[in-house]
Amino acid sequence: MGTPESQHMIREVNLTTARNLSPLYDEAVRDEHPVIIRRGRRERGVLSSREQQLRLLAPYELLVDVIPEDESGGYTLWVRELDLGEHGVTLAEARAALLDSVRSYVRYFFLRWDLFQHLPDRVAQEPYVYRLSLATDDHELAEMLFGSRATAPALSSAPPAR
Repeated sequence: MGTPESQHMIREVNLTTARNLSPLYDEAVRDEHPVIIRRGRRERGVLSSREQQLRLLAPYELLVDVIPEDESGGYTLWVRELDLGEHGVTLAEARAALLDSVRSYVRYFFLRWDLFQHLPDRVAQEPYVYRLSLATDDHELAEMLFGSRATAPALSSAPPAR
């Protein structure tokens, strides 16, 4: 029997074994048993299902502030956790603009991770960005941002219940 340090709590395989991905994929995704894939002594990745990751990231809810613009008209929507906002003449326009901005920001965030990993405010955004990146379409992204009452692409004009 190995030392406690050498006993893994979840299955770990080396990268050579992982090249035959199909059985590992079934284990991690279909059966929802995550698998650690190791390259060398230090590099490790985790293969797990999207559903499992969504459950783990569920506590990272985004709050969208709806700010009616009295003087200029329209609405400003602000995502606190991302420090990101958009404006639209109607609430539906503001929501559509925010969806576009969030998609762009998520892509940009991962492209710039080499820099962002050294910036505490960006590191704090990581779980929110990662959760948003798992959205498969506009409807799911809108649900993550505006709640389950949101519809996409034709977003409702009613303010979100927050």
